[in-house]
Amino acid sequence: MPTHALRRELIAAAVLIAFGVWIASVALKIPLGVATDPLGPRTFPAALGAGIALCGILLAGGVLLFRGRGGQVKLTMEPDPEDEGEAGGPFSPGRLAGAIGATAVYLGAFEPLGYLLATTGYVLVLMLLHGGASSRSLAITPPIAALVLYAVFKFGLLIPVPAGVLAPLLPR
Repeated sequence: MPTHALRRELIAAAVLIAFGVWIASVALKIPLGVATDPLGPRTFPAALGAGIALCGILLAGGVLLFRGRGGQVKLTMEPDPEDEGEAGGPFSPGRLAGAIGATAVYLGAFEPLGYLLATTGYVLVLMLLHGGASSRSLAITPPIAALVLYAVFKFGLLIPVPAGVLAPLLPR
């Protein structure tokens, strides 16, 4: 791996670690909450911060451990020549703008449409933006992802999510 690519990957890892530690430290300052809530309000942000820091540690470890492996493991953010195409390689300002626009529409549609419909549409749009998905995958993945996440939030974590137009059809 070239030195500049190694340096860039290690800087990205350091930023992730610092950001994750900062989030976790801020989360630990949140009051515990009430005795009836076993997790409390600081559990999720603390876990999120720890997960981000862990991703940074894994990135740094992967870069340092696999840097001499040649083509076996690709950890750099350098685009492959075969990835270069009409979209301008792995990064495309158009895709970025599309993802930001899709997120804005998703946030606006979240309450009126409800979690299931808005999330299904959002996942579908993101898959279309990034391309490469088969029509079968485009038909199956968005609703399954939305249903699984809905079940995790609503029944696993007991976090209320908006039902929207599907309210009469969904269990309470």
